[in-house]
Amino acid sequence: MVPTPIRSGRLRVFQACREGWIAFGLAPGPFLIFSILSSLAMGASALLMGLGVAALMLVPEASDLAAATLPRLIVMLVSLGAVLVGVLLLGLVTLVTSVGFCRGAWLALEGHRPRFADLIRWDGAAINRLILAWTASQLLLLVGLVPLGLVGWGLSSLGLGPALWWPIGLLALVFGGWFGITQTFLNPLCLFRSAKPLVTLRSGIKGVHGQWWRIWALQGLLVTVIVVSSGASGNALSIALAPVVCCINLAAYRQLFGAEDRLGLIKPQT
Repeated sequence: MVPTPIRSGRLRVFQACREGWIAFGLAPGPFLIFSILSSLAMGASALLMGLGVAALMLVPEASDLAAATLPRLIVMLVSLGAVLVGVLLLGLVTLVTSVGFCRGAWLALEGHRPRFADLIRWDGAAINRLILAWTASQLLLLVGLVPLGLVGWGLSSLGLGPALWWPIGLLALVFGGWFGITQTFLNPLCLFRSAKPLVTLRSGIKGVHGQWWRIWALQGLLVTVIVVSSGASGNALSIALAPVVCCINLAAYRQLFGAEDRLGLIKPQT
């Protein structure tokens, strides 16, 4: 049984890796089946998008809408519909997968064996929180990057181009990297801690204060494992490791923010 860690406010990387691996070992079957099915659904969505885009590219161009023949218009509409459906399905599968992995990892870290039904269970409120949090994070990222882009555009218009572009690009890279690390625990924060997206973002920034390099090291380790496994096995091993990575990430989150499910994500639905 995996002991519930007491919130220490300090990340212990190797302890998080150990706890995550043990949690995954409690129910590898449901985790792996869920990961494989999610990957297949994402692949099907991407294929649908690709077919739609390919069909649009193959449709002969018309000078205007009136000149387009009826079959051509039908093909264009069907292709656009395929792309739209593919995008929506991909987004939905990504949301359901994120919620399912977090719920299963939390149950396992509590010492319970998550069932496949726990992973696949629909939770509209949790999905809404994820959408709001993801949207808020992207908007905040744009707020930081757009001014840098405008400065670069202004310098370019004044003829002060390449010599000053690289410092602006470096600043954008540093800001993007810093912001990305501060939002490492965005998913569990909005699923377990706070339903307000701005509070979630602020909690992420506060939570990594003074431990940025530790969290960067953990994420660098996990990303390296996924990238190497993808190259070595053609994504098969990375699909199998996805739930392990989620369990490790959630174990690290519980060290920093505690093991309290304030929003009732793991409570059984009545």
